[in-house]
Amino acid sequence: MSELQLSATLVQQIQDVITKHDESASDPGVTSQYLAAIIGFLLGQQAIPEQQKTEIIDNLGAFIKHVADDVAKQSQQQAPPPPPPQEAFGIWKPKS
Repeated sequence: MSELQLSATLVQQIQDVITKHDESASDPGVTSQYLAAIIGFLLGQQAIPEQQKTEIIDNLGAFIKHVADDVAKQSQQQAPPPPPPQEAFGIWKPKS
């Protein structure tokens, strides 16, 4: 199997295509449902034993989790740390 070439651009282009079909797919959750349905559609068309389809689906589920965890970890590493808390001083006077 070849190495996947996943990029933010590719993901956005796919989401754009699905959103042209259904505007609610601008929500990443809806796009994800479409992608899952597409996988089911493709597998449903294949003349392979049900056990093999189940194994493929289980493997894809684990792969999805791995990618999601990896992307989340990368996002956390790229986010700048929050600034240290600073003491504030001021005088508050109520309006007369």
